[in-house]
Amino acid sequence: MNYGLYLSAQGADIQSKRLDVVANNMANASTTAFKRDLAIFQAHNPFDIDQGNPNNLPEELADMTGGITLSEVATDFSRAPLMLTGNPLDIAIEGDGFFQVTDGKQNFLTRNGNLTVNSVGELVTQDHGHAVLNEGSGRFLIPENASEIQISSSGDVAAFLKSEDGVTRIPLGRIDVVKPDHLDALIKSGASLYKSPGRVEIVENAAIQQGYIESSGTNPVTDMMDMIEASRGFEMNVNMIRSQDEALGQLLQTLPRR
Repeated sequence: MNYGLYLSAQGADIQSKRLDVVANNMANASTTAFKRDLAIFQAHNPFDIDQGNPNNLPEELADMTGGITLSEVATDFSRAPLMLTGNPLDIAIEGDGFFQVTDGKQNFLTRNGNLTVNSVGELVTQDHGHAVLNEGSGRFLIPENASEIQISSSGDVAAFLKSEDGVTRIPLGRIDVVKPDHLDALIKSGASLYKSPGRVEIVENAAIQQGYIESSGTNPVTDMMDMIEASRGFEMNVNMIRSQDEALGQLLQTLPRR
């Protein structure tokens, strides 16, 4: 294969993959606690140099790279700004850590604290109904006649019941805020959920804000600029492929036929 065609094809391929990543980020610009992805690329040395057998190439060829490939798609876990909702069942972590939730079969980590109470009184995530776990890995059961739910900055959940004798405060447990050994090991499972292949540990002195949610970690303006840049890069590489193919075709036509 023509070496220039090979490099241009690689360039078009990685820009296409970058477009996929940026498009997914933009699609989640309003998803609570979404963490944006970053396409990480790696440049390579020419094959002969990697093999320790460099040839005596003309200077302009010796300076060429061995191409570029997608190394990984990494998640940026930087904390996003908190957004005031005033909903007592909305909570956000101010600092490091994740809430631990379950679908009944497996546990997930999330920073999406947009919660509600389901039909059986469990405190669950509003989007998919995953039960929020307490520090004992149990579920929160909200009394049906609770007039108020209070969640302290330390994650202690309490229900207030009104009666003729006044208001009674009933403690329900502490929200389980945990962190994995390594953020890089977390596996995205959609809907701002993550699986941890390793163990997790409780975050000491976790700070929770009631009435807030964490906004999406994407920046629409930055992502739009990245999308334009990736689109132009893809187009330039495709044009280079077309130009080199045409030049190669013209060269072949000038060769004498036997």
